[in-house]
Amino acid sequence: MSYTAEERETVCVCNDETNEWEVYSCSPKTITKIKKAGLELLRVDEHGGHYFKGEYGQVSFRAKSGGRAWTEEQKQAAAERLKEARSKKGV
Repeated sequence: MSYTAEERETVCVCNDETNEWEVYSCSPKTITKIKKAGLELLRVDEHGGHYFKGEYGQVSFRAKSGGRAWTEEQKQAAAERLKEARSKKGV
């Protein structure tokens, strides 16, 4: 059975007593990321939902980067550095 994009979900539960995460996901993209993070796969249900368990340090959340605000001088300097690097590389 395949879930629609709206139905796919990931649920993360942190147990403060054991310092462990329990994670459920039925999103293929998220399942791949969780596997790469090294969480232990506990089971896969009949609908393809994956249940994982991992140590506290295996899961982290990052703030979205606001990007860098460049001044015109910084843009010009970066463009010059890139131009020089490309010419040295022969591109």
